[in-house]
Amino acid sequence: MELNTKGRYAVMAMADLARHDSPTAVPLTQVAERQHLPLAYLEQLFVHLRRANLVDSARGRSGGYRLAKPARDISVAAVMAAVEEETRFTRCAGEGPGCVADQPCLTHDLWTALSHSTASFLQSVSLADVVDGQLARRDDGKASGVRLTVKAARCYLDYNATAPMRAEAKVAMLSALDCDGNPSSVHAEGRRARAIVETAREHVAALVGAKPSEVVFTSGATEANAWALAQNFDTVFVCGIEHDSILANAKAGKSNVIDIPAGSDGVARIEAVAEHVMRGKPLGRALATLQMANNETGAVQPVAELAEFAREHGLRFHTDAVQAAGRLVISFRDLDVDTMALSAHKMGGPKGIGALIIRDGFELVPLIRGGGQERRRRAGTESVSAIAGFGAAAQVALADLQSVAKIATLRGQLEAAVREIAPDAIVISAHAPRLANTSLIALKGRSAENLVIKFDLAGIAASAGSACSSGKVGQSHVLRAMGLDPEIAGCAVRLSLGPETTDKDIAAFLAAFTTIAKQPALAA
Repeated sequence: MELNTKGRYAVMAMADLARHDSPTAVPLTQVAERQHLPLAYLEQLFVHLRRANLVDSARGRSGGYRLAKPARDISVAAVMAAVEEETRFTRCAGEGPGCVADQPCLTHDLWTALSHSTASFLQSVSLADVVDGQLARRDDGKASGVRLTVKAARCYLDYNATAPMRAEAKVAMLSALDCDGNPSSVHAEGRRARAIVETAREHVAALVGAKPSEVVFTSGATEANAWALAQNFDTVFVCGIEHDSILANAKAGKSNVIDIPAGSDGVARIEAVAEHVMRGKPLGRALATLQMANNETGAVQPVAELAEFAREHGLRFHTDAVQAAGRLVISFRDLDVDTMALSAHKMGGPKGIGALIIRDGFELVPLIRGGGQERRRRAGTESVSAIAGFGAAAQVALADLQSVAKIATLRGQLEAAVREIAPDAIVISAHAPRLANTSLIALKGRSAENLVIKFDLAGIAASAGSACSSGKVGQSHVLRAMGLDPEIAGCAVRLSLGPETTDKDIAAFLAAFTTIAKQPALAA
């Protein structure tokens, strides 16, 4: 069968518009990025699609395309016809060697009938059918014996490990790649690169309520956490539920590390810090560090309360806000902490870029020395494209804070259904304040490793613990620090939702969960 690039690309692009249906026009750059299609070629195809009245166009800053009619009213055949794509089988269309009108080949009728069947099928399939993932040929509105099943799209519920990159971040990065200048250069090209970096800095600052001058770009949150803890502290207060990049760096130095206990609800018991301080024993130069929200349980930590105590008693304070940024309203200014770590890829930006927010006037010894970049605080030529993607993601994440209620509703529906399907299922930290997107569910008697694998085979991306633990699956140090029974801690699976999570994703997970929960414990 002959099917040219234009037909395939046109259907892919139109299906993308159907999936991201919106009253506002969608820029072709976003479609091209999501479907990995050449933008210039798409622009040519959409001229034909608009002439066929299948899409409407809009100009200006919000320019782009939208479907001209509901997706269910646009057939695949209509899309292919609009770009002059024919669906026929080779040699048997009344032309070409070996098969002519007055002397057809032996199998002419077979291929002709198959071509007609294919054309009829494509006419019966709408863009809505394509987006739904299950397609069937229909005759007179009834399903026939011929059925075509398309591989269902995977369901991504692992936003806490990394969020899918936002289209806006990709576009910003591609644009920045065309900038040839070094941000430290004074010529026009350098100034253009510097403008990209500073615009991104402003967007990141706005997301967390900080000043642009307080944002220092790093290679990620691991570097940011390492930098904050690499100072010459005599005492460090740290909780066992922290990310490994905090725990490992706290233990690597010569500081006296004092544990902040965590309750079974996943919340740090910060009164332990007060007890140590009020004993009056010399602490020297002391640091208290507490994450804003836990990456596994989603439990929101009392950062504001501990930061206030730290200020009153002369302690320095650092917070890892990687999971909270874009999911909670944050004001670095109001918290008045000394340092805060951020990561781009948790909010839909690129991997390998993050930031340490440093309160104006707070001096840190540089971790990476060399040139004078980042106001002489962090050496190394800035990764302009990665920073551009970070800034774009931060800008969208700030706007997406309004979708938190929707995500919380989906999470609530998921957990309620899980309890109904498996009454023995345990939602960890259910009674603590949590990020709206995070649910850590334990099925006693079923290992986390097997559960993650079975969900993966069912098309569900979930995880057990932090994805930063070199891919290992097993009992989490967070749950161990919470004092949970190993039989529970070893069978917990984390689900984390995002702005793109839909009712269909929740339904897909629950279908897989129902099957897995009904299996004997050893099989699951």
